[in-house]
Amino acid sequence: MKRITALLVLLAVTSLTVDADISMPVRDSFYDKLGRGLANLCFSSSELLDSQYGMLDTEGPGKAFCKGFVVQGTSRMVMDMGQGIFEIVTSPFPSHPFGSYRTQKLPPYDSMVVNEYPPLDLKHWY
Repeated sequence: MKRITALLVLLAVTSLTVDADISMPVRDSFYDKLGRGLANLCFSSSELLDSQYGMLDTEGPGKAFCKGFVVQGTSRMVMDMGQGIFEIVTSPFPSHPFGSYRTQKLPPYDSMVVNEYPPLDLKHWY
């Protein structure tokens, strides 16, 4: 019983002395940039089906195949492959000022939210 009590006291004392610094966000490193590049290169083909699936409900199946799969999906796949190759090749070197390994890829601007037109309240539409 004395050993268990001593172990619990030791555990409590060490847990009280541990301090976590969460004031600064974690910075990207070489491994994050290399992992992003490999993921972009390996999973870039998923953009073909993802682009088509996003347009299937709004555009219809014919237009979703032509515009989503052939045009937009192929262009996104090629861009992701290029971005992946770029991040793999430049992974040892920071590509942003102040030694940052952040991605060059911009976030998507299309939220796929369809707003009804015209708005329901025409007096206070803004």
